[in-house]
Amino acid sequence: MTTIQKILTNIDIVNYLETPIYHKDFNDALDFINESYSSFGLPPISCYITGPSGTGKTTLGKTAHLEILSSAKSTTERTNIPVVRVTLTDGALPDDVRRDILIELGVDPSGYAGTKLKKLLIKQLNICGVKLVIFDEFQHLLRPGGKNVNKRVCEFVKIFIDTTRRPVVLLGNEDGKKLFKLYPELRTRFVCGGELFEMTCRTKRGLDYFTWYLEELMKRFPLKTIDLSKDDFPYRVALATNGNLRTLEYLLTKVLKKNRSNQREITVKDYQAAYEVSRQNTIINKGKVVAPFTDDINKVRELLGLPHEKG
Repeated sequence: MTTIQKILTNIDIVNYLETPIYHKDFNDALDFINESYSSFGLPPISCYITGPSGTGKTTLGKTAHLEILSSAKSTTERTNIPVVRVTLTDGALPDDVRRDILIELGVDPSGYAGTKLKKLLIKQLNICGVKLVIFDEFQHLLRPGGKNVNKRVCEFVKIFIDTTRRPVVLLGNEDGKKLFKLYPELRTRFVCGGELFEMTCRTKRGLDYFTWYLEELMKRFPLKTIDLSKDDFPYRVALATNGNLRTLEYLLTKVLKKNRSNQREITVKDYQAAYEVSRQNTIINKGKVVAPFTDDINKVRELLGLPHEKG
């Protein structure tokens, strides 16, 4: 493994963890986002991408955002901001979203509301040369049991596309799809940009995919370590993280912080110690706490719903 320096800094750790891994589902979704971006100036092609929490949707949005920004050129007359990404919060209303976009554009929306706020947003989108807007966590636009509110939210997204002539990308969990069921006219403005899935070891395809993902992580791991993509480690990682990439990120963060001095190779015991302080829930089997990285592999496989190893 490559050692970048003797003492690993927090910046090194963040850079390692935030470097995206371009796996197939990720690439397919990224292609859809780029198609949406390139549709500016034509009838806009908007897309939505869904997946459970911790499958990389936010990383996807950040990656698309940064790649588009890096490929765009600023003119001497104005600063182009070709793409804007906003993260919606629970209870977000249309005017809140408009203000969030303006803030991302460096515009103070204080004192603006209603029609004036709408006009200000359109004006600034034009001034800044925005060609795509990405809404992360778009399921937060939904209101449980609030049919009329949900309809107004759907109308907001539809009217935003129609009046600004900008394509949008919606990133969120499966709940967000309810918007399209509530308002079929909204659905006609979107194509499905794919879905990001939790990693799994329960099928050969899933195991191959997960193993490849771990291989990519290990190739650029910044400290000396055992290889989590080899032998039975993919199963152990799957049990420890439940296939959730955010949980895997927490685990690796703990390992890197604890061993940043790089004095020795990181061992299985180090990963187990990191798991114990980063786990989401304690795994209990037959009244005993399970240690995914150090327990017998057959116990791990059994808890994953897999048969015991032969021999």
